[in-house]
Amino acid sequence: MYVAVLREGRSVRYELRRSVPLAGGLGFETLADLGASPGRMVRFDRFGISYAEELLEALARLDLDMDALDDAFAPFAPSGFTGGGGRGGTWKRTVPTRAQEDAVLALSPFDRRRMAYLRSGEMSLGRIDNVSPKLFLRLLGKGRDEIEQLFMRMEASLPREEARHYVHASFNLQRHFTSLTARTMPEALDQTKLDEAFMHEFCLLYHDPAFGFGLSGGAKGYLKRYACLHFDCDFPVTDGFAKIFQDFMNDFRRHRPRPKPVAPERVRALFGMGMAEIRNMTRREFARVFRKKAMAMHPDKGGDHDAFVELLETYKRIVSSKPE
Repeated sequence: MYVAVLREGRSVRYELRRSVPLAGGLGFETLADLGASPGRMVRFDRFGISYAEELLEALARLDLDMDALDDAFAPFAPSGFTGGGGRGGTWKRTVPTRAQEDAVLALSPFDRRRMAYLRSGEMSLGRIDNVSPKLFLRLLGKGRDEIEQLFMRMEASLPREEARHYVHASFNLQRHFTSLTARTMPEALDQTKLDEAFMHEFCLLYHDPAFGFGLSGGAKGYLKRYACLHFDCDFPVTDGFAKIFQDFMNDFRRHRPRPKPVAPERVRALFGMGMAEIRNMTRREFARVFRKKAMAMHPDKGGDHDAFVELLETYKRIVSSKPE
């Protein structure tokens, strides 16, 4: 059960709805028309939530769960409202069942990418199937209308300067580009090509009947807001040098495990000489020895791949300790 926000031109109207099963998926039914203000139907005070007789009479025939009704109106509660103590309790760990995991994978990747960005701010979401299914459990059992109403409420707190990043991640626009900047800095991409990529992905969803299942006109009305976010919002203005410097400092601060010491017996087996002899060599002399061994051990020459990798890694460790 949820309160749907319906924008009709400049006016706003509210309806109490719930998702219902249809042949082939989920749709919705309207339970009550709340008019221009749901506040006239509900009151929040220190004793909890109470409802107008008009609303209770309209819902009497449905035998609804009152806790579900409270949850539907919870987003409209004033700041600091606790519902007379709330329905808290002991925290329990959420462990998705196999059926829930399968249901999450069946959700639209667009829905999962939207939720992942809004919950984490992560922009590179090309591998959305690898994200923990726990993040998407609240999307299960909801029809398209209820899902879109949920995202509209969540997006209301999205900072405007993040709007373009949100659209970029949600529509997975990075897949249209080979540049690494497409994952984290879409503002550096060719904006004309970025617009084309957006329109391609937008049209796929716009004309997808499965995505708009359960809505009389499909999801077109709900999707239009993303076109507005993409074309009406700008990427945040950032100092390119400052970002590069910050990335450098963050990389400098990142912990790196101390390299394991090179075993002398492996050095002799790989290079045919001991560490004492190698220490007396210059970098250039040791590089010659390495190149000769690498040519002989290269997989293209019939050498073992793992042995070649070990030779390369051992050379890097030794040569890093040698003066220029």
